[in-house]
Amino acid sequence: MTKRSNRVKEVILKRSTFIIFLILILGAFGLLRIIATHKDIDDVAHIDLPIIELLTQIETYQLEQAIAFERAIRYAEEIEPGNNIALQGFAEADSTFRYLAELVDILLLDAEQAVVDALKQTNQEAQRIKLKGLLLSIKKLESDHTSYEIHALEVVDLLEAGRLEEAVFASERVESEEDQFNKQVEGVLMRHEMFTEALMKIVEQEEVLSMKWIVTLTLLFIILSLLAVYTFSYKIWRPLEDIRAGAEKIGAGNLETRIKLSSNSITSDIVDSFNDMADRLLYSQKEIDQFIHFSYSTADDLKAPITNLGSLLDMLGKDNMNASNFKAILNNAKKTNKQLEKTIISLIEVNKVREELASDKEDQDMDEVLKEVVTGFISRIKNANATIKKDFSDCPVISYPKSQLKVIFKHLLSNALSYRDPEKPLQIRVKSKKINGHTTIIFKDNGLGFDSIKHKEEIFRPYSRLHSHVDGSGLGLYIIKMIIDYHRGGIRVESEPRKGATFALRLD
Repeated sequence: MTKRSNRVKEVILKRSTFIIFLILILGAFGLLRIIATHKDIDDVAHIDLPIIELLTQIETYQLEQAIAFERAIRYAEEIEPGNNIALQGFAEADSTFRYLAELVDILLLDAEQAVVDALKQTNQEAQRIKLKGLLLSIKKLESDHTSYEIHALEVVDLLEAGRLEEAVFASERVESEEDQFNKQVEGVLMRHEMFTEALMKIVEQEEVLSMKWIVTLTLLFIILSLLAVYTFSYKIWRPLEDIRAGAEKIGAGNLETRIKLSSNSITSDIVDSFNDMADRLLYSQKEIDQFIHFSYSTADDLKAPITNLGSLLDMLGKDNMNASNFKAILNNAKKTNKQLEKTIISLIEVNKVREELASDKEDQDMDEVLKEVVTGFISRIKNANATIKKDFSDCPVISYPKSQLKVIFKHLLSNALSYRDPEKPLQIRVKSKKINGHTTIIFKDNGLGFDSIKHKEEIFRPYSRLHSHVDGSGLGLYIIKMIIDYHRGGIRVESEPRKGATFALRLD
């Protein structure tokens, strides 16, 4: 009951949590957009700008290196004996060229390392693609600059050796390589700058788009929240109105009244409780009716032996009673007493079963329960030359009160033994199955059988006996149905005379 009474509260908490969740999504979305934008700006500040600065320095120093190379050639052309100015200018130009060449090499390595580090830092796929392309370009620049530097130094060495004509001829190739290198540096720098500018434009566009999304989602979440509140209120109000109307009908005596709702309804637990209450009221009313009928049947069943016993006692009080008549009357009195005793024992069993109907359910091994029941019928089973085949593989365990499960097996087995066909060995088959999610026991015998269509209702009435030649209380099937009905199960019987009987008992 506690779980059912908290159902509406749980739904309220879920709906409130849902609304809060929507608000958190909105906040998380805005935060993620800010983080993403900040990440883009951070990549520009810490990755793109330093690399642009390095490439700009490389371009600058390379131009200065080219100027120093040209100066070295010019001074070499002016070198004559005694021209110390030309010699000094050549030496300075040579030194400057070598220094700048080394500096460009270092900057190229720094640029390569900066790109490698940037690849490790960034998670943006577009940035990674651009950096990988840039890394290949820088490695190509390193290779081309090394080639340019080697050829330029060869020219300088020729100039130092005084081989001016060879140096001037070789310098043409160096100048071509220099021009190509400069263009490559400029191209790499321009592409990188263009990408950075495009990235900044994308960042600006994303900021505008983020604001649009935030506004749109805010409006959407407000609408969803209002719809959630409205539908929640309606889903509570409508069933409560149905419950009120249903209570009025039950109060007017219509115990068949039930409220139908979908299983996922907010108030399904309240409605289930109402329907359970109505089921219990209907069951109680039927129990009262059955008990009244049972009382009349019991009184009628007791009336005959009591009347007979009284008559026998009157006969024993007559003066003309001889020994032979006395013995016959005494034997009849004993038989009548046994009949009364059997009826009283059956009444005690009915009352005991009725008192134990609300017993707690526990997992029961049906094979073990049947074994316990069979133990009490060993002698009758041997006398009837009966065989019992069982199969509980499909559903070996059921949650059920053990005493009631034993009572069911006991009366089914007792009926099969009592109403066996004397012309053939008795065969009993017991199996369990899961049918539509319900545990069902199928009990089949090859006994005398009966017309199940004709006697469909009669067999479950108290003191009902279709075969008068067999002793019995006539309460076995009545007790079984009482147990099954309490647990909201069902019984289906199929039988024909001389063809045995099959009982399908849905236990839950």
